[in-house]
Parts: sequence; C-alpha cells; structure tokens
Amino acid sequence: MKQNLAFTVLGIPLFFTVTLAMAQVNILTYHTDNSRDGQNTNEIILSPANVNASTFGKLFSHAVDGYVYAQPLYASGVNIPGQGMHNVFYVATEHDTIYAFDADNTNGPSGGVLWQTNLGPYAVTTIAGVYTNKNFGCRYNNGVSTPDNSGQYTDIVPSVGVTGTPVIDLASGTLYVDAFTGEISGGVTNYYHRIHALNLATGAEQPNSPVVVTASVPGTGVDSVSGVVTFNATQSLQRGALTLAGGKLFVPYTGYADTDPYHGWVIGFDQVTLQQLTNYVFNTTPNATVATFGAHAAEGGIWGGGGGIAVDANTNLYFEVANGSFSATNGSGGIDFGDSFMKLSTTNGLAVADYFTVFNQASLQSGDLDLGSGGLILLPVQTGSYTNLLLGAGKQGKIYVVDRDQFTLDTHHFDNAFDSVVQTTSSGVIGGSFGTPAYFNGEIYYGGTSDKLKAFSLTAGVLSGSPVSTASRSYGFPGATPSVSANGTNNGIVWAVQNAGPAVLVAYAAGNLTSEIYNSSQAAGNRDQLASGVKFAVPMVANGKVYVGNQLSVSVFGLLDPYLNWKYFYFGNNATNPSVAGDLADPDGDGVVNLMEYALATSPTVPNATPSVTGLVVGNQFQFNFHRNTSATNLTYVVQTTGALGGTWTNLMTYTTALGWVANVAGATASESTPQSVPPNQYVAATITDPADLTASGAGSRFYRLAVH
Repeated sequence: MKQNLAFTVLGIPLFFTVTLAMAQVNILTYHTDNSRDGQNTNEIILSPANVNASTFGKLFSHAVDGYVYAQPLYASGVNIPGQGMHNVFYVATEHDTIYAFDADNTNGPSGGVLWQTNLGPYAVTTIAGVYTNKNFGCRYNNGVSTPDNSGQYTDIVPSVGVTGTPVIDLASGTLYVDAFTGEISGGVTNYYHRIHALNLATGAEQPNSPVVVTASVPGTGVDSVSGVVTFNATQSLQRGALTLAGGKLFVPYTGYADTDPYHGWVIGFDQVTLQQLTNYVFNTTPNATVATFGAHAAEGGIWGGGGGIAVDANTNLYFEVANGSFSATNGSGGIDFGDSFMKLSTTNGLAVADYFTVFNQASLQSGDLDLGSGGLILLPVQTGSYTNLLLGAGKQGKIYVVDRDQFTLDTHHFDNAFDSVVQTTSSGVIGGSFGTPAYFNGEIYYGGTSDKLKAFSLTAGVLSGSPVSTASRSYGFPGATPSVSANGTNNGIVWAVQNAGPAVLVAYAAGNLTSEIYNSSQAAGNRDQLASGVKFAVPMVANGKVYVGNQLSVSVFGLLDPYLNWKYFYFGNNATNPSVAGDLADPDGDGVVNLMEYALATSPTVPNATPSVTGLVVGNQFQFNFHRNTSATNLTYVVQTTGALGGTWTNLMTYTTALGWVANVAGATASESTPQSVPPNQYVAATITDPADLTASGAGSRFYRLAVH
C-alpha cells in the first residue's frame, strides 16, 4: 500500500518519533510496496519539467564499506537520540553494515551519518581473482551455461553479506535484515544466516534479536536425512527482498553461487519474537533425487533479480521459482516446483494455493533459462475479463500474464504443449529478465538484459504484444529494474540505473521512453557522476530525491535548488554597523538600516505567496505573515536561516495546511501551530522563535529566507 503518513509518537529508545514537515512518503520495502509494482504516485516535487541537467543533479554522496546490492529505504521524521528529528535513508552493504544517513543533507558533526552498525564478519568471495573461504564451483556464471570449476564466486565480489533488501515496520520502529556471515573458529569457517531486528533510531538490536536461521521440512530429496530436508546456511544465498505480511516476516532463499545441492526456501518468522514458525516454511524442491533428476537435482531457487515476494490483500504470497526439478505434474502428487509461478496461502501456515509451471520447463532447466531469474508484480484491478492479474518474465524474455484467482484457464497446472494462462508474449520480446518491471498509468516498463527499456500498454487486462515505446539507451547485463515517480497520474518519470563503470542514473518521461529527460553523465565536469555500478541497483525515489546505491558508495540526487525562488530577510543586533555585505545591509535603499529589514535579493517573487515580516518582537522572535494568492493546494512554506551570507542554509520552520508550523531544529517554535485551511487572499501569521538569540552579546547577524513549493 502506498504510504502518505501523518506523524506517530512512540517511546524511545526502542521506538522513535515520526513527524512530517510536509506530506512525506515513506519507502519501507522493495519497489515501494508489497505489490512490487515500483510506482510512487505521491511525488509532488519532481516532474519532467524540472528534472533536467540545469535544475536537477547529484546533491551529495556517502562512501560505504561494501557494494550496495540492496535497495535503499526511507523513513521520515525519525527522532535520533541526541541529534533531533531527521528524514533518514537506510543502506545495507555486502560487508554486513547498515547505515542510517540524513536523507536531506550532510550537515552535522558526522557529515550526515546518523548511525551505522556492523552485523558480523562477511563471507569473502574473491580478492584480486583469488578465491578464499568456500571451496565451491559455480554451475553457471552470469547466466552462461558453461561450467566454472575455478572455485570462484564471480557474481558477487569481493564479499557476501547483506544482499536482499531489508524491510521496515514503522509502527515498532524496526528494520529487519538478513546478514550472512563467515565466522572462523579453530581455523574453520562456519557460515550463518541471522535475522536482525534493528531499532530505526539507534541501530541497536531490538528485543529477541538476532536469531540464527534454521528450518526443516519433510522430504526425501538429494540432501535429506531420514526423511527430513534441513536448511543449510552454507549453501544458501538470501537474495530476494524481505517481506512483512500479516504480522509475520517472510524471507526467501536461493543457492549460494548456484552450488549443488540447494533449494529455494520461504521461511516465516514471528514479527515480534523472531521465532521461526515451523508451519511457515516452504521448500520448492524437497523430494528431488539425483536418481530421478540427475546431477542438478533440487535447486529451484528464489532469485527474482533481488525482487520481493508479492502479497495481496488476503496475505497470499506470490513469487517465481528458478531452474529446478519439477515433479508436480497434474495429479501426480509431486511437490517439486522448478520454473513455476507460485501462490502460497498464509492462513494456517504456508500451503500451496495455486501454481502454474511453464510448458517448456524441461528445456528451460537444461538450458539455464530460468523463469525465476526475474521478479513478478501484482497489477492494479483491471476492467477486463480477468480483474486480478500478476505479471512476470524470466531469462527467455517471454512475459506471462496470469490470473491470480485461478492461475490456469483449465484444470491443468502444467501442460507440456502450451501455457494455459491469460496471456503470453513471444519469447525475446524483451531481453532476459533479471529484475522487476514497473507499472504506471496503464503501461508496463521492462528493462531486459542487453536490451533497451521498453513500455507495453495494458488495456482492460490485455498486454500489447510488442512495445508501444522503446528507449534509445541500451542496458547491458543484467538490464535494469525501473522505478516510477508521479503526482497521482501526472508528472510521471521512469527511473533506471545503467550498470556500468561509472553507473548512470537515467530518467524518462513516462508514456514516452524516447524522451530521455536526464542522465547523470550529462552535466559538465562530472558533476553528477556515480561510482561503478552493481547488478540489480534500484533507484529509490522519495520526497523530491532519488537514492542510488553502487560500489562502495550511495548517492542522492534532487533539485539543485529545491525552491528556486526565495524572499530574503535580515536581522541584526547592531543597527548602526550590521556588518552585512552587499545590498542586504540596506535592502530597502532608504539610507537607514533598521533592526529588521527584508530584501527581494535575486528573486522578485515567491510563487503563490506574498510574504511579509513585521516587527521584531523581542530578541530572537519575529512576526511572520504569508499571503496566499493562489487556489493551489498542497503548498509548503519553508523558512531557512544562516549566520552569514554564503553560509549553509538550514530549515528553521515549515508550514503546511495539514500540520501547521513544524520546527525543523531544536528550540525553534511558532505561536501558531494549528493547521489552517488558507483560502486565497488571506494572511496567516505566526511569531517565530529562532534558537539563535539576536539580543545576546556578540550574537551578530542572522539571515532568513522564505520559499514556497
């Protein structure tokens, strides 16, 4: 569900405070929400009109200690102990470190780093081409079905730690994450997956955290013992995004480096106690034996290109299974589900509610053409014959449209001659899918490997058989997972990251991919340049900014001046010698410098408002009025302050009609804090208090500016 939240107050230190200075959107899970459709339709700042190289670009970057495969997440108004209220974005690295960064700037003593915590020693893969720790050989290398017996894990280098995107529960102030560790004891390296529940405000472990991942199911397959298949952390990679649904945390697993034997797993945990719920465990290939299926028996990983398990309103779980053994032919009683779309009910444990297996499963398995290399999405309710649909693709570049209410159109879940589903496209209509598509305004956006970003129309539940628009830029391996930002159905932008050295953030006008409105290599002097890319990087868009993870860094993009038009005000405690440079010393030009004057400086107007400042009340208080002269809604009024021209401007107070005045720094107050509907041509007044006392000895001067957006 898209979130546009008001403030919530919870206790500290176990919890945190959320206060929204404007209509903030929180991105708490992979690809925006549990439909995984990737559209944030509450973006009121960015639009195709202002996303260009002149007004939009990289605001700042942070170095991190490992590669960032997981998508960044965003929570607004988090009360960080000792540091006040911050909008925060969270980043997880392959070095098992979680960072909390200020989402808006790098101010403060730690340069915008609010906290960071390491969850243990990461597993080393390769360093300078030399394999260490795990003596495994990869079955496949980057999707090429050529055995790699070198013993190197070449896909994720040089370390494996946190790979799957965490998930946030805002109500309890908790971030959930799976950390993979390689821990040396007595000269032997042991490998573990642990589920951590971290406090959003501090990074500390919540009660009951962490827990070591363990699970088992009945089975007679390749690695079973006495009729039981047991989760093997050493053989398992946590690739897919974590999912919260129905008070439970669901975590998917696949194979580490495609190294046999392995399985796909979905393991459920109690959201509060982190207890592993024994009846909430699903194994994709529990009965696959070498005798029946050969050397690559079992498998069936849940990769999804990093995508998350999708969840419907009834908390059913949906995902695709990759290469693996398949025995669930109609009426056979088999329970091995290689190359299948899966629907699991969660009512009384995890149980198969429906499935669909592609007709050419055997050839996909033998040719390493996984269905489950890509992630699926749940589509909004359609108006055609089939209203509840899901959509997904795999390495063969064939898009499947499936009815969520009944996966197949007949009673067969599998037919070796054809796919009995709502619709399929031809193979190769997109490059192989190693990511998740996005949906917006009746179009599906796919970024296939070694292909261009493509848009397909979706009308009354029917997908166009060929693209309705195609971008000019080519994306290599593994393609791109696009995200969409929009204000309702307007101002749609499709965002994608090109995996290259350096990576490139690209923006397109939604509905017309031939219009590339921005890319991070455009600006002169490498102004917006990113670090080298990583596979599966997903741009996260929230509240006027775009957050991108890469190799050893994370970057934040936004409007270079988010307000563009400002009114400037000057306050000083020395009327005869204010020590102010330029025309702000006497802004009205009357030859008299008053205690308080205001100037128009470089902007003659502030859009949608005529502000005024009247009367220095006492010391650090002043009366502020704004005059709304427009019928526009959702306007935000921001007062910023600085101690010197050319210094850093910081937000002092913010006004919205929903929340009234909200303080942005400790000590700032306003006498009028009741939200008001401000009709056109009416004034709203407030007495603003700045923590900087202008009457104090040596206080010097303060400067203020107002903008509206």
